[in-house]
Amino acid sequence: MRPEPASTRRSAALFCAAAAIVAVPIAYATAASGYGVAVLDPARDLAAIALWSVAEEIVFRGALQPALARRFERGASAWLTPANALTSVLFAALHLWRHPIVVAVLVFPVSLVYGRARELTGRTWPAALLHALFNGLLYAASWLRAGA
Repeated sequence: MRPEPASTRRSAALFCAAAAIVAVPIAYATAASGYGVAVLDPARDLAAIALWSVAEEIVFRGALQPALARRFERGASAWLTPANALTSVLFAALHLWRHPIVVAVLVFPVSLVYGRARELTGRTWPAALLHALFNGLLYAASWLRAGA
């Protein structure tokens, strides 16, 4: 495997940094709209958030998206690849299991960001880190709003 050019690594790092920064107001707006998460036991809750975030990314961005990318190689150079789009549809649909439909719909664009991070870096961990960060921010925003 050839090493990636420095400009590609910089682009991926900038994309992930921008996604992390934008996650702050999105998480707060989500909690303020009434779609926050229950704040019960912070240590347990944050551990569960980290575990679920990483587990979901291992399944969706670590296994499913690369498998779909091999299947749909034709659109691989586009910003929105078929593999990312389909993975994100399935990821959003999974959220219907425990969330209202509006939450599942709002998860779709967030999932596209995780998928793009996976494509730009070629690795699963940046998507897992962004996912855990967003869910942690949503938890923090929910906690702040509950105390308000």
